[in-house]
Amino acid sequence: MVGNTRSSAALSRTALPLLVLLAATLLGTTAAGKRNKNAAVATQDEQPDPYTVLEVGREATEAEIKKAFRKLSIKNHPDKGGDKAIFQKIQRAYEILSNEELRMVYDHAGHEGLDQHEKGQNAPASPFDAFFGGGQQRGVNKGPDAKVEMQVTMEDMYNGNDVSMSIKRRVVCRQCKGKQTWSTEPCRECGDCPPEIKMVQQQVAPGFVVQQQQQVPSEYRCKNEPKELKVTVEKGSPDGHEVRFKGASEQSPGQVPGDVVLGLKMKSHPVFTRKGNDLHMTMEISLKEALTGFTRTVKQLDGREITVEEKGITGPYSTKVVLGEGMPVHGVPSESGKLKIQMKVKFPKSLTPDQVEQLRTLLP
Repeated sequence: MVGNTRSSAALSRTALPLLVLLAATLLGTTAAGKRNKNAAVATQDEQPDPYTVLEVGREATEAEIKKAFRKLSIKNHPDKGGDKAIFQKIQRAYEILSNEELRMVYDHAGHEGLDQHEKGQNAPASPFDAFFGGGQQRGVNKGPDAKVEMQVTMEDMYNGNDVSMSIKRRVVCRQCKGKQTWSTEPCRECGDCPPEIKMVQQQVAPGFVVQQQQQVPSEYRCKNEPKELKVTVEKGSPDGHEVRFKGASEQSPGQVPGDVVLGLKMKSHPVFTRKGNDLHMTMEISLKEALTGFTRTVKQLDGREITVEEKGITGPYSTKVVLGEGMPVHGVPSESGKLKIQMKVKFPKSLTPDQVEQLRTLLP
């Protein structure tokens, strides 16, 4: 046992200097990398805004982006006398904006974040973590989700419809990084952004560096702008049905925007009430109709006229059920619930003596 202990101690004395040397080398590599990164900042800042390149707004649809790309690529194609550098910028801008994931990364992290995303950088917290196997994967810094409510009609939920609403949200002015840009024309309408949480390195011992979170003022500017939310209300959507818009919530520098969760709130209807997939209504009939039968029509939510007929006696507050005339079943629109009609008999306020006598004769 003693021999084994001495061998282990000797191995530790031999291996430790090698570990420290390798860690120091990694630290030097990191410092050099930082110098190279700082030298490249100016180059990154000079990368053009893809929205500006394609001459589209930040809320441009996929079709609008594709149309703008086709127009500009034809105009600036090198085979037709166009400038090759401009054509490459157009191609790169379209590559970013036509890809939903790349577009979202650019919108919240700019070119720097886009470069890191495309290179798949996932460096550990420090060089020591790389060597000693430490450094857990850091979670994504994502902002909170925002919940909003949109009122839709019962007709929308019965037939299906495309609706939209506009919200105000904070966005980062991506062209306004650094105080030297704040007085330029695109940045004058922008204001302060929330402080950023950044990881800073701090030396706690010779050759040993740790990373700590620190709140710092943002280099960017922010502003409020409208965001249109377009929703397809599916047939039979339940009241309170939620539609999620990924990354559409408020933006902050260095943070992935949260989602906007839109809840569909059904407006009340003058005729129908809804309970699950069934529709309920009240129909008022006269005493004569209750005793002798009736034929009525009900206007359905899609405009059709439904015939409701009874040839026998209808009791007060009895319910007549019409199969297949309720709400469409969400996800299975070929199936529908029931229409339940509660019958309300309207009695006369008074009868003449002759009417009373006739009723006594006719009724058992």
